[in-house]
Amino acid sequence: MSVKKISVGLFLLACLVSQGIASDLKTDVQKESYSIGASMGAYVSNQLFEQSQLGAKADVQALIDGFVDALKKQQKLSDDEIITHLNNRAEGLNKISQERFKQQLDQRLKEGKKYLANNAKNKKVLTTKTGLQYEELVAGKGERPKKESIVMIHYKGTLVDGTPFDSTYERQTPAHLSMVNVIDGLQEGLMLMKEGEKARLVIPSDLAYGNADVQAIPAGSTVVFEVELLKVLKPGELADSAKPLSDEVKKEVEEIGKKPIKG
Repeated sequence: MSVKKISVGLFLLACLVSQGIASDLKTDVQKESYSIGASMGAYVSNQLFEQSQLGAKADVQALIDGFVDALKKQQKLSDDEIITHLNNRAEGLNKISQERFKQQLDQRLKEGKKYLANNAKNKKVLTTKTGLQYEELVAGKGERPKKESIVMIHYKGTLVDGTPFDSTYERQTPAHLSMVNVIDGLQEGLMLMKEGEKARLVIPSDLAYGNADVQAIPAGSTVVFEVELLKVLKPGELADSAKPLSDEVKKEVEEIGKKPIKG
């Protein structure tokens, strides 16, 4: 089912249901009613488009007939039959979706292994027992972080094809991270670094985000981090770095608190 056919079918649906009202919307009731129909039409159109992307077919004329029959309370199928057919379609779509997800996952895992194998040929790259790949870009001289440390770092994260997914450089603000809360590969890589060091970490999916989609990172992705370890913070150092409120700001906050809440 092409997008064009879906769009044409929904256009016909709008014509059948509105019976000319759309061209002459005068009252609020007409406008509100038309808005309900338009909203429903947009939702159905999006659903059919997504399903067509999975290869699921739809008979637009039958969809139109079902919509109009339901409005007239003249359904050709019982409620139980409708539920059964909808459930069957949902199960079929879910199966297709799972199969496609697995195909894409396997492909990304394969691409990740190939990238790691090629990167391992670089003599500057150290591959650890876990499979993490570490390359020093700029030497450091300071302290190494421990598992319980809090670190201040700059980093840029990309997929193996170079697609960026996060960057503190773009935000122009370094990140303060607890080592216990970062992904395993990043934690291991940081523990190999010294303050002032910059390194390139290639992290296999099992040490990164695993076999699930995480925001802009597709499931099974090997990820690349360019990391700059700015500082290993001492206990309480991050809290001590917070600036106390000035007397002027304190007074302003107190005045805001005294104002009545408008209901």
